[in-house]
Amino acid sequence: MPLMIRLPRNHAVLTDSGSYPSAINILSRKQTAVQRQLRRGGLASYEPATQATLLSLVQLSPRPTVFLDVGAHIGLYSAMMAAIFPSNLVQVIAFEPTPHTAGIARDVAKFNRLSFTVEETALSSSSGTARLYISAKAETSNSLREGFRTATDVLDVPVTTLDDYCLKRDLSPGVVKIDVETFESKVLRGGLGTFRKDRPWVVCELLRSSEAESTDAVLLELESIGYTMHRYDDRDGWIPSSSRTYRDQLDPEQRDWLLAPRELPDTFATVLGGWLSAIAVCSQETNLLVPAGERPPASWDRPFLL
Repeated sequence: MPLMIRLPRNHAVLTDSGSYPSAINILSRKQTAVQRQLRRGGLASYEPATQATLLSLVQLSPRPTVFLDVGAHIGLYSAMMAAIFPSNLVQVIAFEPTPHTAGIARDVAKFNRLSFTVEETALSSSSGTARLYISAKAETSNSLREGFRTATDVLDVPVTTLDDYCLKRDLSPGVVKIDVETFESKVLRGGLGTFRKDRPWVVCELLRSSEAESTDAVLLELESIGYTMHRYDDRDGWIPSSSRTYRDQLDPEQRDWLLAPRELPDTFATVLGGWLSAIAVCSQETNLLVPAGERPPASWDRPFLL
């Protein structure tokens, strides 16, 4: 059964960039863990603070900009960015090494007529090939780190670094999202040249089970080139932290951290609050589930207008 989910409506983006679709088709209500979560609660139930932060950072970035979605899964964040922001202003690239979920991400792009690119490759600290461990728990837990989850299968997948990828394509990313199931230190280390040169904002998942020594070392190196860690608080928003103390603040409910290359813009809190409010109304009640074999209503993705 195809599932259409409502997108958040943002007045400022509509004013600056024009109309965008009111919904996207994520194709299935139960094929993956992400689709099942969206079926149960809409976008409001799926990492709203991370959504709002990424949307805010992309909205506030100079144009044109590049959004990199590392560990994209079915490409939800990539699809949101590509649907909301014009492709001539925001280039969107999704990295997903698992063939099954990368295929779904390509289908999401195709069926929604979105222009984001899906790269079926992993990112690490060096280029080549690596073993991807397919989790028995859920495909959202697939990892290049052996032993992170009990594996039902192992695949050899291509690997590159953020630096190599951006250098070969002459890309200067403005915002980077990293969600790679305890492999984040390798991704960050493979992007240090890009972080020094282009100074992108980074939203990165950090888990208690991440390799402490390598993660701490690369976070300390990021701080040495001017990046500041921030943790999210529901009441106060993003609060500065430190690579020396962040482990005491790791939270299984809010796993994403903001790595900021400079001070947050004065308007950031207001923009973030606007996205949070818009996401909050994208609930299960705003989903549209179409029975198998039937066509969705012609107006299901009617664009938002001012």
